[in-house]
Amino acid sequence: MLFYFTGTGNSLYATKHLDAERSSIPQVMRGPQLEFTADAIGIVCPVYGHEVPPMVRDFLHRAKFHTGYFYMVLT
Repeated sequence: MLFYFTGTGNSLYATKHLDAERSSIPQVMRGPQLEFTADAIGIVCPVYGHEVPPMVRDFLHRAKFHTGYFYMVLT
């Protein structure tokens, strides 16, 4: 399971090469379900001013992840 946030398309491009099961963070944030379970869960996003974008930070704070392996790829 892979979540991505992209501004120019670079993070989406990277996501397509990492996992077939991917979801856009802005779309997921509009939904009622923010609890996820998988063997591996990843986040792909750009770096804005040496930090992750505010929407990604909000997603990480609000969502609950149940996984043995959590990773991030910063583009």
